[in-house]
Amino acid sequence: MTTLKIALLLSMLFQIVATILAISLIRRTRFNISWILISCAFILMALRRLFEFSGFFWESKLFPNDELNGWIGVLISVFIFIGVIFIKKIFNLQDEIEKLRAENENKVLSAIINTEEKARQSFARELHDGMGPVLSSIKMTLSAVNNENLTPVNRKIIESAHHAASNSIITLKEIANNLSPHLLTNYGLKQALETLASQLFPQKNIGYEFDFQIEEKQLSEEMSINLYRILSELINNSFVHANPQKVYVEIKEKGAFVQVRYMDDGIGFNYDSGNEKVKNKGMGLNNIFSRVKSLNGYYTITTAPENGFLIEFFFPL
Repeated sequence: MTTLKIALLLSMLFQIVATILAISLIRRTRFNISWILISCAFILMALRRLFEFSGFFWESKLFPNDELNGWIGVLISVFIFIGVIFIKKIFNLQDEIEKLRAENENKVLSAIINTEEKARQSFARELHDGMGPVLSSIKMTLSAVNNENLTPVNRKIIESAHHAASNSIITLKEIANNLSPHLLTNYGLKQALETLASQLFPQKNIGYEFDFQIEEKQLSEEMSINLYRILSELINNSFVHANPQKVYVEIKEKGAFVQVRYMDDGIGFNYDSGNEKVKNKGMGLNNIFSRVKSLNGYYTITTAPENGFLIEFFFPL
């Protein structure tokens, strides 16, 4: 019995300490009503335990009124019940805050990408409208030179300058198109991607197929631009890194989502989804993931060394 008395005394002391700690935290919780109610419940539980255990230490209980003890138990239950309800509301509020935080993060990311896209378009216009006419003028001037009156050496210099001006105009158009692809604006996503692929893949005898099972008018301008940037990055990765025989791209509607599949049969690589920034550094995948996030989409990647590469995207319509 002595051991039981010591154990009960210790338990009562622990409960009193817990009550004191609960009360001391009220200020830190900014007097949150749920914590106040739970602290009150702790106080009543400590009192009730004192009433219950007094019989072990004295011949009669300090408070022999069992009805009072019963009402204290009722109050404890009520305080805890109401406190838990308020705590649930707090958790629901935290969920709402987390949801808003994620939405705002996506909006900020989307705004950054859109701003970047506008900067690209502005820079492309400046290059095209500023440098384009200058180079064209140089080319026309060189074309107007009468080669018959020139020495062979000077004629060769003029021809080289004319050729350099022509190449500069072509390069300028390619840079401007990469910054702001006019084909995407004028002819749509599929035509823009096929043009890009036709410029790259034949250099390494890479076959390609684009399967569009969706009306492009279903895609918003923002989604079309981001899909072009994403798939352009993947096409470039296949061309530079993967050494595939064939590339396959599929875009289709799947329920309330746009599903995009990109696949090549190249060399593949070790992919660690938990360590993307380290494992995929230099491949542009992090830029792709940022664009996917800005569109509220998600992706899956399947790849391994010597086993090709497959990435699937899902974007809400």
